[in-house]
Amino acid sequence: GMEEAEEGGGDEGEGGGGGGGGGGSSESEGAKIDASKNEEDEGKMFIGGLSWDTTKKDLKDYFTKFGEVVDCTLKLDPITGRSRGFGFVLFKESESVEKVMDQKEHKLNGKVIDPKRAKAMKTKEPVKKIFVGGLSPDTPEEKIREYFGGFGEVESIELPMDNKTNKRRGFCFITFKDEEPVKKIMEKKYHNVGLSKVCFKL
Repeated sequence: GMEEAEEGGGDEGEGGGGGGGGGGSSESEGAKIDASKNEEDEGKMFIGGLSWDTTKKDLKDYFTKFGEVVDCTLKLDPITGRSRGFGFVLFKESESVEKVMDQKEHKLNGKVIDPKRAKAMKTKEPVKKIFVGGLSPDTPEEKIREYFGGFGEVESIELPMDNKTNKRRGFCFITFKDEEPVKKIMEKKYHNVGLSKVCFKL
């Protein structure tokens, strides 16, 4: 395929170039990346810590080792036209992102760079609150607290009441001190709390 041919290409013409960058090219630069602001960003990565002389080609050549790169872009300073030291890479497959994340250290042009999942960066707000459904209304609060306390420190439990019957409703909201317990809980689809089999939503 294409990739093999590209690999063997050697580094001729590295030193030259750097000129031009004609009119139309800036149009398509990173177009796919910007277009993919929606949810299928599984394959998109933010790459920080780049050396100033790293080019788009360097970026692509480096990350192609991890899988097919559909698009990549380098953020440039609009005034000086120089690299601002970060960019984005869009992989065809999300597995490539996993491979990148599995590698402890990444070096490009002699500098340690910092690739992150673009998707994770979008959800700035850590999720600490979880909806618990299918809960029997007579499950004691202590029981709920005790169960979820096993995953991490519980900050608060909201147990909504049904105004008509003045009984608790069959669900609750649990807020933890941090986001780790929520991740742990979400790994399992169902949990048994007291006698209820409960399910979760974020």
